[in-house]
Amino acid sequence: MKRTPRIDYTGHDRQIWEEELEAFVPRRIFDAHAHLFWHDHLPAGHPKLTAWCDADDAAHRRWARRLYPGREMHYLYLGTPVPGIDVGRHNEFIARQLKKDPRSRANLLVTPACTPETIAATARRPGFVGLKPYRMFSVNGNPDTCRIHEFFPEAQLEVANELGLWVTLHLSRYHAAADRDNLRDLTRYTTRRYPRIKWILAHCARSFTYWPIRESVERLRELPNLFYDLSAVCDVRPILTLFQREDFRRIFFGSDGISPTFFRGGYFALGRSWLTLSPAHFSDATFPHCDGRPILAIYENLLAIKQAAAIAGFGRREIDALFWGNAAREFPA
Repeated sequence: MKRTPRIDYTGHDRQIWEEELEAFVPRRIFDAHAHLFWHDHLPAGHPKLTAWCDADDAAHRRWARRLYPGREMHYLYLGTPVPGIDVGRHNEFIARQLKKDPRSRANLLVTPACTPETIAATARRPGFVGLKPYRMFSVNGNPDTCRIHEFFPEAQLEVANELGLWVTLHLSRYHAAADRDNLRDLTRYTTRRYPRIKWILAHCARSFTYWPIRESVERLRELPNLFYDLSAVCDVRPILTLFQREDFRRIFFGSDGISPTFFRGGYFALGRSWLTLSPAHFSDATFPHCDGRPILAIYENLLAIKQAAAIAGFGRREIDALFWGNAAREFPA
């Protein structure tokens, strides 16, 4: 049975939008990190997933009308990483969703088992602009320590390079963008081996806390064809580091919706580490000195972007570029 997402939106969320975000968020938004998913793409007998709800284009637009009222919305849709998923059916579903909005684009889901021929044929279909590999499918058996080529093989990199595709990359390894192997691999890929691939390093180069991007930004900003999305990061510091030390023209807004950020809570830094927190994790907490009602994680993300933009001295030109202009330039109609 399909599970469609319930829009859990409260008066407190509305207050945050109206008082703090409505004047900040531009009238046009290109969400460069949004997930499509449907449970029917899982094999029979697959355990029920609590982390992912069904999400098609219509569901995203229902949420958008509530989260960002009055905004024009388009998306870079990504497949969803569930081991065992029927990749072919999943990508066919994404292709059908793209027909509902010719202005949106998508990166098709790939795993190491996908053949270069199948990838090339699917990537040439209307609306597809790139690939979305995932560390969950790593051939080394450990999604936390794998190198890029262990979940995105060289043969697939060659196809992406030949076709000039985008790749949205969620970095693995404990230090993410600051990991020496990741930096060496990205340097080799962008400057020598695969110069026609354009990379989006998801989640501020997977910097949910300050340390990975602080340690790596000087190297990363010298690499060609490298971009970032701001999705899901709720800490001001990594976003501010990008705003102050990178070219704002290489940065995209992304929501990571629906399931990863349209929940009440957020992603919080603890030193050099981070974790997801929701009311289920602190049901016995008390808030004697403040209003203890949590808001949606996507609003925590937007508040962090807003504060970082203010500290960095961004004006309307830079803010409009983050939410619309940069993506509209790179993914033209």
